[in-house]
Amino acid sequence: MHTIFKLAAVILVGLIISCGTDNKAKTSSSNGYRIIDNSYVLTNSQKDSIETLIKKLDQEIGSQIAVLIIDTLGKEKLETFSLRMAEELRLGRSTHNDGLLITIVTMEKKMRIEVGTGLENIIKDEIAGRIIQDDMAPLFRQEKYGQGIYLAVDKISTLIIENRDLVGTEPR
Repeated sequence: MHTIFKLAAVILVGLIISCGTDNKAKTSSSNGYRIIDNSYVLTNSQKDSIETLIKKLDQEIGSQIAVLIIDTLGKEKLETFSLRMAEELRLGRSTHNDGLLITIVTMEKKMRIEVGTGLENIIKDEIAGRIIQDDMAPLFRQEKYGQGIYLAVDKISTLIIENRDLVGTEPR
């Protein structure tokens, strides 16, 4: 039942944002789970593969990952947009604050990994930066978005699973 409410929230947020007039960054759920690809850079097969990783983490640990891909931010800063979207999507469990949002802005070549406080002891800023710089960016430059996102989600999921005892702990 909890998943149904989260799905409804993702769709509702997409509809609300798509009605906005002052920001070109619009979202809508295209596949019913936690991948919102408004730039249409992922194939259905790639979405399914990434979704499988996301669902496995959700089922095994409870931590939640979402991927948001848009063309442009308009005048909004990436940090502001990503944080706002993470809050609106209500990722993670409220008792653990263990949600994570990967935001990709294709036309502006920007990426951000927004980490809930309950995962900050596992996915520190420097780790998120390394995943973007070493894994995602090189593949994105080759327009291999699906591979880059899959690799990032896989690494993040593995880190969370290997450090499950730190999930939901206060940042140090």
